[in-house]
Parts: sequence; C-alpha cells; structure tokens
Amino acid sequence: MEIIILITALVLAVSLYDFFTSRSWQQVTSSSRNDVVFDERNKEYGAYRIRRDYDRNLLFVLLGIAGSIAIAYGSLMYYYSFRKDAEKLPPVDPTVTTITPPLIEFEMEIEPLPDDGAAATQATNTTEYINPVVVDDVVTTVTLTQDQLEGTQASTSTSTTGSEFGTTTGGEVTATGSGTGDGDIGEPAIFVQREAMFPGGYTAMAKYLGNNIKYPELALMGGIEGKVTLRFIVGKDGNIENVTVARGVPGCPECDKEAIRVVKSMPKWEPAMNDNKIVRSYFNLPITFKIK
Repeated sequence: MEIIILITALVLAVSLYDFFTSRSWQQVTSSSRNDVVFDERNKEYGAYRIRRDYDRNLLFVLLGIAGSIAIAYGSLMYYYSFRKDAEKLPPVDPTVTTITPPLIEFEMEIEPLPDDGAAATQATNTTEYINPVVVDDVVTTVTLTQDQLEGTQASTSTSTTGSEFGTTTGGEVTATGSGTGDGDIGEPAIFVQREAMFPGGYTAMAKYLGNNIKYPELALMGGIEGKVTLRFIVGKDGNIENVTVARGVPGCPECDKEAIRVVKSMPKWEPAMNDNKIVRSYFNLPITFKIK
C-alpha cells in the first residue's frame, strides 16, 4: 500500500510540474501556441478544446485517484487498529449454566363409578341369575359386588417420564374395581356369570395404567386435574372395542385422549362368561388425573 501511495505521489508531482511549465511555445497544450494555430479558425472545433482543457482534466483525474487511495488507506488502517483492540479483549467465559425445570408430581387413581338407579341394590358375594339366556354377540354390562370392590383394592408407586419437565414421580395408583351398569340390554335381562378381567387382575391393571399413562404437558402447565370415565367393550377374543368417554376431564381433552390411548393399547383381557359361553361385556373405567 505504501508503494502505491508513493507512485501516485510521484505521478501527481510530475503532472503538476508539467501543468505549470506547459505554457511555453514548444508544448502542444500551450495557450499562446493554440491561439496562433487556431487563429481565424473555428475554435469550437474539438481539437482546440481538447488541447486547451487537457492539463486541467489530467489534474482533476490525478487528484481523484490520490483522494481515493488516501480514503482506502485510511479505512484499512482503521480496520487493523480496531482488530488489534478486539484481540486485546478478555476471552468470553464458555461456561453454560443448565437450568433444571421444577418437577411436578401427579397421581392417577382408578375409582369405581357410583351405582346408578338400576344397580342401586348392593350385590352379595354370589350372583343371582334369573333365567340366563345367552345370545351370540350380545353385549352385557359387568357389575362388581361390594365385596369384590373391597377385595380388589391395590396400591403401587409409579414413575412417569414427561417430555418437557424431565422425570416426574407419581403418587399412588389405586385400583378399586370397575364395571358398573344395570345389566339390562333389551329383553330378556342378561347377567354375566364371570366378568371380563385384565390379565393379572386389578392390581396388574393399576400397575399397567400407572406405567403407561403420561400426564399431558398442557394439563401440567395449566394445573388441570379431574377424572375421566371411559366406557368400552371387552370382545369375545379379549380385545378392547368401542372405547368412548362417558365423562371427560373439564377443559382437558388431552387427558381424555391419553386415557383412551392407553386403554386401547391394553393386552387382551379374559372375556366374560355366561352359562359357560364367552360373551361380550361392557366395562366402565374411571381414571383420575391429579397433580400433587
């Protein structure tokens, strides 16, 4: 860069010298010579103007080049000085602080549906059958006795992983039985001799629900709690059919969808029996979502 500036300065100096010494008769651009050459001629002709303005135009060009080089050189020097100052700055600490979100605990409880009017009479340990009639593909409703409800209570501790809040530890998952209804599906009335059963019983079902149900993120962030009651059919082959929401969690359709998802993913049940024949049966399953 210094060499370029030096060369430009020399050219500029020579041009200035030539400009101020070109007034002699020998110079083509001499004003006195041009006046004689173009005397009584059309001085508007291009050659006269070119000779007359040549020195001035050359001076302007050289000054422009010199100014441009000076500006470029000054900018470059400023850039390098700024870069050196930046290199003197202390290094930035690369330490990254990890913020751990708070853990939100929840529990899911399985509770029985309250008996409706048709099933208000408390059942005993034995089931009374009134003219049992078995018809293929008839859907029946299971009604558990009070002793069955008391004898099938189970409690287990579960741990569920949430996608946003890390590992969320749940409380108690309590299975207190399920399956209620009036048993009347048309005429004649049909009762099941043996209700449908989750593999391993209610304790295993409570454990399965606790291990598979994940508290919806929106419900966790909004502090939404409630109980969803699902109603479904246990088919002759033990598969879960026609899962519907009998009563959902207010303001939390995600809770209803999560409960339906887990129930549909259940393994095959032991189907209900009636008069030594496999029949389809209804099943009611309440699940409580609770943050604690």
